[in-house]
Amino acid sequence: MTKILARVTVSVPASTSNLGPGFDCLGLALDLRNELTVELIEGPGVTLVEIHGEGAKTLPRGEANMLVQAARLVLPKRLPGHLVFKTVNRIPLARGLGSSAAAAVAGLWAGAHLFGTLSRSEDELEALAVKLEGHPDNVAPCVHGGLTASLLLDGRSSAQRLNIHPSFSAVIGVPDFQLATKKARAALPKKVPLADAVFNTSRAILLVRALETGRTRGIDALMDDRLHQPYRARLVPGLLGALAAAVRAGASGAALSGSGPSVFALVSGDSGRRVGEAIRRAFAAKRVKSRSLELTVDHQGVRVER
Repeated sequence: MTKILARVTVSVPASTSNLGPGFDCLGLALDLRNELTVELIEGPGVTLVEIHGEGAKTLPRGEANMLVQAARLVLPKRLPGHLVFKTVNRIPLARGLGSSAAAAVAGLWAGAHLFGTLSRSEDELEALAVKLEGHPDNVAPCVHGGLTASLLLDGRSSAQRLNIHPSFSAVIGVPDFQLATKKARAALPKKVPLADAVFNTSRAILLVRALETGRTRGIDALMDDRLHQPYRARLVPGLLGALAAAVRAGASGAALSGSGPSVFALVSGDSGRRVGEAIRRAFAAKRVKSRSLELTVDHQGVRVER
């Protein structure tokens, strides 16, 4: 009979980043969660990864999986058995919803809690997740939940949780194609005009205040961007139409979710269904299949569940 020497379950939220003008800085956790259970099984054996849901047919099943790579950073080099990773993935892959950040955070927290007591500080784990991910804008909301601002300073990440009014929720339009972050970053220029930098900075500051107070008037203008969306629009057919359609249908504002191709619409009240339908129609007009998700803000971040 198989003997389980240790077990831990961790859940992590999806996230959207940038929110328009807050490029590589602002992030928001969404209540769409992946679950990971790690078991240490007595006896020799290879590492196994069992995947249900998103990526079940495409993600690696062994040491090459991000979950395993992250956990290995904090697990002892020698273990009295072999590892089995069981994951339920609900976050769409390569859609700008923080799936890779979620995998890094889940693997690190599971590895650090496998034996019942936290083997590393949460600050250390967050720093390792940022190192794996390359930037903190999705890691921060995945770890802390809610609305976050983050930065890299001398190679070290720092994050601050911000207030977001409880009236806000999200609609995500998810096109039926993937967009690798590397490709989306390659589309960006190395330098931007000073006027564009000022354009984004002023809007990001005022957007944070509007999100805190719940003021919806004018948010669509505050979620405008000149640093990344204009350059990535050619990679996402129907993007500009979907953004405009979301606002016309009642969204407070809309933006490319992370590096895309998903669209993030900020909503309040009961406009979620209309906004989702409008986004789907806009993508369909460009012959892009899509689906929509109505999500609340996640305020928990990473959660260890035994």
